[in-house]
Amino acid sequence: MAGTSKSSASKRKTIGRVNHTINPSRLDSHPQPSNETSFGSILESHVTPLEAIQVDVSPETTTHDQLEIFTNPFALPSTIIKNTHKNRRHWIWLAPSSTWSFNVRLSVAMTDKLQFRLENSPPSALGADVYPLKWRSLPDDVLPDISGIPSIDRALYLFNTVKFHIGHHYQFIDDQTFLQNLNEFYYGNAQEKALELRLWFVQFLIVLAFGSAFLSRAKNRNEPPGAGYFVRAMELLPDLGSLWKDSLLAVEVLALAGLYLYSIGHRESANVYLGQALRIAQLEGLHTRLPESELGHETVERCRRLWWTLYIMDRHFSTSLGIPMSTTDSDISALISSSTTGSQEDTILNLQVKLSHLTSVILRTIYATDKTELGAFLEKTKSILHTLAGHAQEIEEIIHAKFHNSVAAMSQGTRHITLLYHQCVILATRPLLLSVLKERLEKLGRADEDWQGFFELTTRLITTSIKSATKTIQILSEDDNQTDVFLPFDLEFIYGAALHMVMASSLFPGVTDGQGYVQQAHSIFDDMIGKGNKLAQGHRAELAHLETLFQEFTRQSEQQGLETLTLRAPDGSEYDNFASHHASLGPEIDPALVMASVPPTIGIPLSIGGDMPPSPTSGTTQPLTNMEFLDNIGISSFDFFDIVDQLGQPEMENSDILDPQLM
Repeated sequence: MAGTSKSSASKRKTIGRVNHTINPSRLDSHPQPSNETSFGSILESHVTPLEAIQVDVSPETTTHDQLEIFTNPFALPSTIIKNTHKNRRHWIWLAPSSTWSFNVRLSVAMTDKLQFRLENSPPSALGADVYPLKWRSLPDDVLPDISGIPSIDRALYLFNTVKFHIGHHYQFIDDQTFLQNLNEFYYGNAQEKALELRLWFVQFLIVLAFGSAFLSRAKNRNEPPGAGYFVRAMELLPDLGSLWKDSLLAVEVLALAGLYLYSIGHRESANVYLGQALRIAQLEGLHTRLPESELGHETVERCRRLWWTLYIMDRHFSTSLGIPMSTTDSDISALISSSTTGSQEDTILNLQVKLSHLTSVILRTIYATDKTELGAFLEKTKSILHTLAGHAQEIEEIIHAKFHNSVAAMSQGTRHITLLYHQCVILATRPLLLSVLKERLEKLGRADEDWQGFFELTTRLITTSIKSATKTIQILSEDDNQTDVFLPFDLEFIYGAALHMVMASSLFPGVTDGQGYVQQAHSIFDDMIGKGNKLAQGHRAELAHLETLFQEFTRQSEQQGLETLTLRAPDGSEYDNFASHHASLGPEIDPALVMASVPPTIGIPLSIGGDMPPSPTSGTTQPLTNMEFLDNIGISSFDFFDIVDQLGQPEMENSDILDPQLM
């Protein structure tokens, strides 16, 4: 809410109000999806400047003294911190858009503004090797060591464990080829097979490393689970000068290695290996529409799934580190969806691609500058929310149409994309909290505040972001056995949501049970720590450190007379519970407009993440209706179309955001 001039807030005039009209016909005005649409073709025909999207602002109430929002207040200029770890790096760059370093930038800024130093500040994980890992590359003529390899039964068990944990996120192991080589290894000359197909043996060792990691619950160990197999694999990895000649297998191995390294906190190394995988994939044309008539259907499908897995990983790693994407969207012409399979895996992969793309768009557009006019921010946010509404519709379709006969099959994948969805909401709306925080830090010692104009325009978005954070924590708290301890996804989801709740409960102490949700997050961290995840231990300490800073911020705000901020509904009432009140944020519209075509019930148990139906002892649990289940996980296309209507309809043909129905 920063003003463009240095005049006091009391002299500012409120900018025009957004048109609060709603158009129920929007709910069924979207084009039907096409089964054969390439990514690049969408961009070529649908990308035009965001300036074409306008917020309906009344000119008679608008003045030159416009409101502004700090979209990325603690990032610019780029922050450099001294590297204190035992390696050859002299500094660590805190990228302005990095989701990974955000907590450090926030901590540095608050410590400086509050002039508050903690004696026992937790060491930052930035640049630190929580799990030190080293290996020495072996010459190609050295015989691979096949000692200590598990029995074939155990190997198959570990392979299926890896498929269960990774298959919902990434698809970079060709099952048929892998199992054929596995059988030849165990039932033939193992030493000869390992020497002849050295790179496959490397892949096999990494699979064993992942499988061991997923099953491990060892505590207080200095090396990561599965490290023994992983180090052996990396020692045998061929030199980069020849590795590219192994084509698709090389891509799969490098991507697997990158994911393992990312999971143990070696993000920079992980990005290097993923970059190599992407370069080899491009040499093979995976980012293009390959000719099925020449390569065959199975090969083309393998390439398609592998490419989009690399795409999702690249967007994830790049947004975490705050660096540019390795491949621009305009260079991609590969099909996202298969024209023939229509499988659950394809549907989940399709949505992951879209949400990964949207995450990168959010960081590239909203977080591009440290400050912008509020109207411009609302224009961009409106377009993003419209896209999210389309994705919500797709999730709704998955739940009530496509997989309603298979609860177990949909639970893992749907859970993950739901959490990705809420992560997008949090990232898109977090600048509102950051802007309020920045303003209040600047106001310490001065009580001239006027928030009316700002909150008239942004309350709905702020409450939406808080709802997504609470739903994320609820989903991850629902079933301890569902939380993934080794892969980084759940840890990142819970940390981002918990930090959002810490900020929200400090800025708006009367509207949320923020502390209760933060305590739930701490319980999830404790569970991960108890199962041997040392990265979770560092995240928990960082969160506790930020909680202390926000407590000091609250104390100083009260001491210096800053008003207590509240978020109010259009009728003037104060929101105090987002889980129960969020649905009342907009005008009442018959839910039948949204769910008229939805079957009345599906047999989904209350446990969101469960892989098995309820046990006989839980016979009193009634299956949820579609509406109840969607509300339980916080998915509502209706809510988002409602918000977009209140902000003014975006001209999506001229949007920088991809139309979600066209992929």
